[in-house]
Amino acid sequence: MNKFLIITSVIHTKDKNRYFGYGPYINEMNVWLKYVDQLYILAPLENRNINPIDLAYKCDVINFKRVASFSFTTLKSRILSLFKLPIIFWQIFVAMRQADHIHLRCPGNIGLIGCIVQIFFPYKNKTAKYAGNWDPKSNQPWTYKLQKRILNNSFLTRNMQVLVYGEWENQSKNIKSFFTATYLESEKKR
Repeated sequence: MNKFLIITSVIHTKDKNRYFGYGPYINEMNVWLKYVDQLYILAPLENRNINPIDLAYKCDVINFKRVASFSFTTLKSRILSLFKLPIIFWQIFVAMRQADHIHLRCPGNIGLIGCIVQIFFPYKNKTAKYAGNWDPKSNQPWTYKLQKRILNNSFLTRNMQVLVYGEWENQSKNIKSFFTATYLESEKKR
């Protein structure tokens, strides 16, 4: 795989030309990156200390494009987000156009934009990891439900495999269920 693009809301930090993020997510991505020549990442980047849970990507060629974080939780954040959104849409569109494989991390604000923009690239190879509750009866924000509707629609998400936790009713053909590892009570350690 040549140019592998990750679009995520995970906050990253940079230290000595290495990019760090939330460890369990980075561990999972590093498994994929064994098969990648060039990694492109679109994500928030903050100047902060590296936390003990943070890990670095393992890839020789990393191209990081910072995207602004945004939210709609307060009046001020809504107004600021209206100015940020066109820029973020454009950044994601340009990155998707250049990528050989698009990987979305959902749910999240950046993932939602990625879900919408990927519709314009029906012939690109795509994957998505929905790391939230896929249960259609669960109580979730409307933006999470919108992401699930787009990802579950095989007309809108052509050429995409979507990984979700568990098996649920009315899953489209592009939804791939998986289960995470669990431990017996006797195997747990303090």
